[in-house]
Amino acid sequence: MKKTICFLLAALLTLASLPFGQANALAAPAGPVKCVFNSSHFDGKIRECAYAGDGKLFAAADKLYLYDTATGSVLAKTETPLRSFEVQAIDKGYILSGMGDDGMMGYIYDSSLTLTKKIAVNHLLTEDFVVSETGVAVSTDGKKLAIATLNGLYLYDLEKEKLTTLLDLTKKAGTSKIQISVVDGVAFSQDNSQIMFYGGGQSIPAKKGENSFFIYGSLALDGSNLKLTKPSSYSIEEIQRRTDRLFFPQTFTRNDRTLLWLDRKTGDKSTLSFATKNEGRNGVYSSERGDYVATAVLDGSLTVRVYEAASGKLIATKVIQNSNKTYFYRIPGIYLLDEAKTAVVLLGGSIGEVDTLVSTFTFGE
Repeated sequence: MKKTICFLLAALLTLASLPFGQANALAAPAGPVKCVFNSSHFDGKIRECAYAGDGKLFAAADKLYLYDTATGSVLAKTETPLRSFEVQAIDKGYILSGMGDDGMMGYIYDSSLTLTKKIAVNHLLTEDFVVSETGVAVSTDGKKLAIATLNGLYLYDLEKEKLTTLLDLTKKAGTSKIQISVVDGVAFSQDNSQIMFYGGGQSIPAKKGENSFFIYGSLALDGSNLKLTKPSSYSIEEIQRRTDRLFFPQTFTRNDRTLLWLDRKTGDKSTLSFATKNEGRNGVYSSERGDYVATAVLDGSLTVRVYEAASGKLIATKVIQNSNKTYFYRIPGIYLLDEAKTAVVLLGGSIGEVDTLVSTFTFGE
């Protein structure tokens, strides 16, 4: 009891010795993080959004906007370089990548959306080219690119402008049991020491009647320590690169209500199971950090279910309806903000004859 009283007195004396504002800040609990998404800030039709870190989103409309959902304000804007793109945050800026008229392109911006570097990725290669939208990844320090192509996997040093071949698929790259046939998507591990990827492979020795199967794997930046895994009969459609996790949604025609994901720090594998049989076919969406996952079910309306990734717990279900059924002809865009625990849903972004319908809802506690 005496120790407890002494501890409480010491704490009170510490607070009393602080300036009023600082003591008040220590005593008062932090308020909830809010999300404000006001589409009137954007001119033209909103086509899609992308994560920009710390509660910020990129919104592609007539221009590319950097939008702060905590304050509901536009921080910067620039011309939209690509019709469709991936965004990866780097130190003091961003890299946008996607297919343009000249093949895979990379655009590096500072935090004010000033363009600092433009990269025609296919021009870095000799008789090879990138075929996947997620075929380019950038290290978090913005110094290196991992490039997956038709024939291999490369590392490009942006400072030294040096290209290194890590995997040459024309020379039967792989392990003693699996030969890699294609690399479709890449990402750096959280500490930038490994390149993580998914693609296709074949058994060594070849098995009668066996076709190419999906694989995921990793290797060091010098090409060593190659590891490959065949995830049973799981069929990978894409890679979603989030801060803490990598998600691999299934091909919708072979959906079995599960979602494979990897810890971006340790490489450990986990599987999340959905609540109903139709989930996963109309889109799987992960939050920026990777704490949450949403599914979409289209059936004359939109049902969104949100799960906690680590536990697999279903934490929210939201049904969105509209008298114009055109909005439910194509899969939506769903963006989950980890801190604000808010979902931003875009319907009709890729349908030219309707304005984009924006809906938001909160999830979790």
